[in-house]
Amino acid sequence: MRVRKLVPILVVGVTIVAAALYLGFLVPPTKGHSTPSSVAPTFTLTDIYGHTFNISDFRNKSVVVTEFTALSCAECQVVMQSLRSLYASYNQTGTSPVHIVSVYTEPQFGDSIPALKTYHAKNNITWTMAQDTNSLAVSEAYGVTALPTVVIIDKQGHLVYDVTGVQDPNHLRSTIESALAGTAVAISLVTVSVFALAALAGVTTFFSPCAFPMLPGYMGLFLGLNTRQSDAPSGATATYRGAARRAVLAGSVTATGMIVVFSMVGIALILAASLVSGYIPDLLIVVGVVLIGLGALLLTNLQYWRIVKPLQMLWQRLGGKGAEANLASPTPTGGRGLYVKLFSYGMGYAAAAAGCVFPVIFSAIVAGLALGLTGGIINILIFSLTAAVLMIAVTLMLALAGKKYVNQLKAFTPVIKKVSAVALVIVGVYLVYFYYTAWIA
Repeated sequence: MRVRKLVPILVVGVTIVAAALYLGFLVPPTKGHSTPSSVAPTFTLTDIYGHTFNISDFRNKSVVVTEFTALSCAECQVVMQSLRSLYASYNQTGTSPVHIVSVYTEPQFGDSIPALKTYHAKNNITWTMAQDTNSLAVSEAYGVTALPTVVIIDKQGHLVYDVTGVQDPNHLRSTIESALAGTAVAISLVTVSVFALAALAGVTTFFSPCAFPMLPGYMGLFLGLNTRQSDAPSGATATYRGAARRAVLAGSVTATGMIVVFSMVGIALILAASLVSGYIPDLLIVVGVVLIGLGALLLTNLQYWRIVKPLQMLWQRLGGKGAEANLASPTPTGGRGLYVKLFSYGMGYAAAAAGCVFPVIFSAIVAGLALGLTGGIINILIFSLTAAVLMIAVTLMLALAGKKYVNQLKAFTPVIKKVSAVALVIVGVYLVYFYYTAWIA
């Protein structure tokens, strides 16, 4: 099959698969639905007055809000006040449909039983307070890495909320209301959807119209392509195997340069997002609307370079200018120098692509951060590795196809632009949907 037939199949196929991953996990779980990854871990603890309880005791009876906290945690005091207000509003009749459990994670230090009893009485707390085990088994089961962390478990035992830091009372209340109504989205489903977003963002960024049209010619020059497998004599199988190995190595080196740039961008975004962590959910809908607008613009014949020019200038200020120079005048050399050039080319490719579709990268990382710091880091890895794998695959395809067909890839730039536009719209619509189902509905 000729390259001209492979390229649209590769571009459209990968994007459809990534989008299908999205849509397949967008459906909220029905009442009573259960999957192993969405069921909240059960645990048994003894409260500060010696009464043993199991979290499953509340199954089919009430929504459980579990707060992981400590007396020494200043932010936890703010969360406690929010929980007090919520609990009072749901416990007016004395038969609350919402049960709160505060799990104190420093049993061997400040969270002693006498100290907790004093705190309980002083603050007139009417919900359950308990120490975590000495090995912090409950905190570990829920993946708690920082305080305060609040999780919400619906009546069916599904984990529907898991947020670290100072909580937004409105988001807490809306999630509780959804859990009471049986319409809250299980964390496992939201998690897979957000991770699929990172994969789709990696595809969109790799096929960025700012960088991909230059890839075939430059990689052909780097690889020294001068033939095609079907033109070679029958005894040249070993030669092509060697060419394939060299292509995979070259693609891997180039992909490494891309990963370095994307990782730096991801870390910078995480650090910036930490300053506005309380507004992460609200950023989702803003980014979603921006992506829908950008995707719609790409579907037209209008030029959008002026819109992304400030972002490209930012890349240059951050050090991307030197790397992007290799896109304009690649000078391949043999041996170790070739791989240095390929690595630098990968950095330049990533800088040019990211400067063009920066909102896509931003949306993927922000969506991951909505699940916590770990979610943001995982999304950086998924995003970077998706783009890197595509670089290796396309480089291998170019090596096997030969120089004769390399430039034909450029003919598919309009198709790639349209597919990228559709992908952006899908991402934007999903983020708006995610914001609505997770924080409003």
